[in-house]
Formats: sequence, C-alpha cells, structure tokens
Amino acid sequence: MTRLHHVSLLTGDAPATIQFYTKVLGLRLVKNTVNQENVHVRHLFFGDYQGTPGSVVTFFAIDRLGHRYDGQNQLGGIDLAIPTGSLAFWEQRLRMAGCVVTATLTSLTLVDPADTPVRLLVTDQTLPTQLVVPNDVPGENKITGLINVDLPVADHEAEKTFFQTMLGVTPENNQFRLEAGNTLTLKPSLTDSIKRFGRGSMDHFALTVDHEEALPRLGTIAAQHGYEVEEFADRGWFKSLYVRDPADNRIEFATTEPGFALDEPLAHLGEGLGLPPKFEAQRQAIETYFKTKGVDFHD
Repeated sequence: MTRLHHVSLLTGDAPATIQFYTKVLGLRLVKNTVNQENVHVRHLFFGDYQGTPGSVVTFFAIDRLGHRYDGQNQLGGIDLAIPTGSLAFWEQRLRMAGCVVTATLTSLTLVDPADTPVRLLVTDQTLPTQLVVPNDVPGENKITGLINVDLPVADHEAEKTFFQTMLGVTPENNQFRLEAGNTLTLKPSLTDSIKRFGRGSMDHFALTVDHEEALPRLGTIAAQHGYEVEEFADRGWFKSLYVRDPADNRIEFATTEPGFALDEPLAHLGEGLGLPPKFEAQRQAIETYFKTKGVDFHD
C-alpha cells in the first residue's frame, strides 16, 4: 500500500501564494527553489515543519499565467485534512482573511489566490508535535496533510485498471483507499471539452514508494501494460518515476528520502534558494536571473 506524497499545481502570483499558504493556512515554506526542468520558473513547496511526504503542496510560479480550462480529464483542487473540533476555528480564520467559504458539517470549501479549489476535510488525526510549524495556528488545529485527490475522468474503467495495476489496490465505490486514510476518488468527467493548463491547474500528483528499487519495477509494470513512462528523475530530495495514466494525467511515484534537509538545515528550510547538489553550480546564474525579475529568495 502507498499514500499521497505531494501535489503540484500552477500559480501566476508567487507572493500571494506564499502569503496564503504560510500566513493563512499556516504551512511552512519548506523549499524555495526552481523548476528542475526550467530553472527560470520558481517552484514553491509548502508542508509541515519537516516537509514530510504526504503534507506537501507545491506550486510552479509562471508569470502572466492565463485562465485554465479543465476539459474532461483535468486534475484539480487540493483536499487537506484538519482535526476534529477545528472546523469553526478554520471557518472564522478563512473568513477573516477574506476568503469566500462554503461550510458543511465536515468540510470547508474555498478558492486560493491561484484560483485553486481547496477543501479542508475533518479527520480524527492531529499533527505530531515534531511536525508543528511555530505560528499563530494552534497545534490542535493544524492542517495534518493531504487527504484525497479527485480524478475527474471520462473513462472510469480504464482509470480503475491503471491504478489497480500500478498500486495493487481494488477500488471501493470508485475510490482507492490508501495508507494514512488517503484516497483517490474517481469523479464524473467535467463537461468542458477544452483542456488547457492555467491558474490553479494541477500539473501532477505524487504517490510514495518505500524504496528506490520500487521505481524501476513500477516502470516495467507500466511499460508491460502499455502505459507511457515519461522519465525517471533524481530530484535530490527524492527520486521519482513519472507515468501517464489513460486520461493523460501525469502521475509521479516518489521516494520519501533523503528529504528537504539534504541541502539546508532543518531549522532554516525555505529561507533562501534551495538547490539539490547537482544544481549547486548554477546557483549564481539562477540568483542573477531572478534578481532581474525582482525576486530575492531571502525575502
């Protein structure tokens, strides 16, 4: 069994995204870095104090990013878990921050500054003390991590077969139940036939693997069943395999180690430009480029 590792989305406004996820949702900016496929694009990682896999939400920051069109198979939205008894706290906090919130007995729904739908879902979990980010969100109310990813797809049977093949998990009522209470939920296809990435689009989501050796095994399984294997990648903080599902969504499988303290002390994660070792030689060029854009990674 596996669980969620992270989700990666797109934003057109890095400062507003940092402000919302750190000052409103109370997460930590655990890695302030660049897209390893294009170092002229910022990549922001938010999570618990250690950036534990399963707590992490990332954003690629792209200037002048347009409106998204979700199409029939586009991933989107973030589902985060909050502890039992914290719903009223979060509703008040979000409304005071100017968010338009829809509340039920077990959830809050809103839209972030990147036009990303966000749901806070009540669970019986609380965040362990060592993972608590020191800020004005009380520990007993802290977001505990990712809880679900919705998969709006036109062909449910093809999608079920993909995840059954790759995860060895059988769905129950169109939902795959993973470790730590995580779920992948098949949803009815969206009606908009146009698909185009834009503000709030999900580039991909990642699932954990326990060992690096699992990545080539999963790559072999995917290839044997005719699924597109995009690439194996060493991101420094973790290693990854990227596979395309039948709906052409990018699905990542990622290791949990060595983690975000690889290149920065744990106490100072996200306070400057974070780069894995193989990108260290490009530090000066990256910082010089972003200075021309008015970006100081130490702000």
